[in-house]
Amino acid sequence: MPHMLSKYISRKDLPAFAFIAAAGTLNHFLYQWTGSAFVAFFCPVNESVWEHLKLLFFPFLFYSLWNYMCKKPNAASYFFYRFLAVLCGMLCIITFFYTYTGIIGRNFLILDIITFLLAIMATLHFIPHLARAFPSIPSLTATYTAWMSVVLCFFMFTCFPPEIPLFISYA
Repeated sequence: MPHMLSKYISRKDLPAFAFIAAAGTLNHFLYQWTGSAFVAFFCPVNESVWEHLKLLFFPFLFYSLWNYMCKKPNAASYFFYRFLAVLCGMLCIITFFYTYTGIIGRNFLILDIITFLLAIMATLHFIPHLARAFPSIPSLTATYTAWMSVVLCFFMFTCFPPEIPLFISYA
């Protein structure tokens, strides 16, 4: 494994990295290919930063659900730390995008791809660190409610995007 990658992602997280990167890349084009209203809830419908957060969030959620079913760890801590980690990853996407476009003055596809891959790395990297930083966890109900709140925000803001920069399409 390349040194830089192994410094930030453990070997056991490589399948997650590969799945999220592949699924996120596929999801980028899925709505355009299908035009399906159902697909629109899980895949970007335009080139806004908000819609591109779906590229990380949903593949990470689906991988986490599959991994949970296979390994059966403690549900409350497993989903809580992953929820915090994906929020950190999404914050990385927002921060990287607005920082580099603020400096350069426009967006570039290669930098958007690098931003996505770095956000996946950050998300996977943060999980064990968050577990050490937050030893007490909320109830499983609170954790599931947090996940569902974000899912509902994605669904709602896909249909009714606010008129603020995060929701403006950069196409």
